[in-house]
Amino acid sequence: MIQVELTVNEVNAILLALAKQPYESVAQLIEKIREQAIPQVPPEQSTADKKARLTKDLEDVIARDEDDSKVH
Repeated sequence: MIQVELTVNEVNAILLALAKQPYESVAQLIEKIREQAIPQVPPEQSTADKKARLTKDLEDVIARDEDDSKVH
């Protein structure tokens, strides 16, 4: 087990970078990061709107990646 301290923006950047990888390779890792990170997000940053926007952004990137991998 390893513990790493990152800012919310750093975690979001990592999630977005992972979301650009093939879905089957990173889906479990993305979910694990989200499960651990969401309860730790400061209250001023944890509004439902911001979480929903991040989730939608990640899903959009993953969907684009899945579409791209079908073409190749």
